[in-house]
Amino acid sequence: MGDLRFRVANADAIDPRVWKTAYISGMEGIPWYCHRHLEGDQFSIGRDIEESGKLNIVWPTKGLGNLCLSTTSLRVVESAYSLLIELARGTVYRMKNQCAEWQRIGLRLPTDFFPIAEKALNEFLKAVTTRDESLQDKFAQAAIDDAVDAGVILCDAFSSQVLEIRQQNEGRFSTLLGCRIEPDSSLGNMGGTIKSAFNLISVSADLNSVETSSGRRDYTRFDQQIAWAQENGLRVCGGPLVDFRTGGLPRWMVMLNEGFENVLQAVCQHAQETVERYRGKVHLWNCGAGINSPGEMRWSDEEVLRMSVALIETVRRADERTPVLLTIDQPWSEYLGDVRDGISPLHFADALIRADLGLSGLGLQLNLDVWPEGTLPRDPLEISRLVDRWGLLGLPLMIVLTHPTSISHIATTDAVRSVSSWAPATNPPPAGLKADSLLRMLIAKPTVHAVIWDQLSDQSPGGFANAGMWDYQGKAKSLLTTAAKLKQNYLH
Repeated sequence: MGDLRFRVANADAIDPRVWKTAYISGMEGIPWYCHRHLEGDQFSIGRDIEESGKLNIVWPTKGLGNLCLSTTSLRVVESAYSLLIELARGTVYRMKNQCAEWQRIGLRLPTDFFPIAEKALNEFLKAVTTRDESLQDKFAQAAIDDAVDAGVILCDAFSSQVLEIRQQNEGRFSTLLGCRIEPDSSLGNMGGTIKSAFNLISVSADLNSVETSSGRRDYTRFDQQIAWAQENGLRVCGGPLVDFRTGGLPRWMVMLNEGFENVLQAVCQHAQETVERYRGKVHLWNCGAGINSPGEMRWSDEEVLRMSVALIETVRRADERTPVLLTIDQPWSEYLGDVRDGISPLHFADALIRADLGLSGLGLQLNLDVWPEGTLPRDPLEISRLVDRWGLLGLPLMIVLTHPTSISHIATTDAVRSVSSWAPATNPPPAGLKADSLLRMLIAKPTVHAVIWDQLSDQSPGGFANAGMWDYQGKAKSLLTTAAKLKQNYLH
């Protein structure tokens, strides 16, 4: 039994959900199934093996609010580590390491980066050289805050310089920048803004939206959305054709506990009918979303792979020319910390690529700041590292993204899923990671061929808190201005 133990001051003031998010990951960043225990001011987390690993856990930061931070690799020892010192060590290391990597490829560091990065290192050195535990925590927290702020500056510099270089070498990019149009959305006054900000819309004619009860199917809304896109010169991403996440499959299918073979037949029939209906009108097919993460059907790894292969092959047979991809949910694979027999997203994607099914790309679903069944909030450095890691698989990436675009309103139901609201977050909470900067960074990445914002409005039924492009009063947010400028300056 390999337990890592950590000393935490004032643990009772921390939201208990924080400890449930903790997991240990190895060299590939893939979590192990973990057990966790908090007793007094000591937190322990372990696995069934005695190997070193990195602790990942949500922790508050001054500039970006609650973030999932990680330590460096830690050995299993009898004595307790200081949680704050180890998080500071990991955060400063990531910032310094990424800085060195980008400098080697020619990144020019902005002048405001140096004093903050130097201060982060100095605060960390103070933390590890003092014997006063209260001062240790104070210096370590300051080191975390400064390292995160330095990372933001570093990523903004990376985005600006890469966009400039790519524009000089490529002219306008072929990158697709889009938004998902919900099935019940009435474009109305939004239509003109969408046309000016995006070159793609995602029409999610998924099984649950088309077939609300067994045997009844209605494509009317999707016919209208695709016709509108054609009239306005926008490309169309069709799908996900099937959403396997909780609540994504038809209720009758879940309540009747339909067997795997029956579900397989139903989803493939829907995929074939939808693709044949819109063939020639859709520029990209998204076969499915969330199949890799634990859903309501609780299939085995073999069944998950069979379902994925069947969907891809069905779409490819029905439309041989249009690119086909599959969307991977929770690409940091946080869910593996709680699921003993879960499938790793990276290994899952690698298996599909090796099967040579004609997969044209991979989608990564990033519902940031959402837990459970979403992605824990990350800083821009970690998001950049994730994209680079998945880019090594050799396929173009489509990022399907949601992230809070304002902090104006959090309803009671939203607070359950919004990690930003957890204690000991500051009150009022910090503005957090700017969605505008995140969008620029993703567009700058050459491996990213498409970015889709996955929530139209804060009023969207079942949406995430403050993650829309229009607020609760129907007012457009600054993200739309950023998208319009990116399209105007860099995209076809």
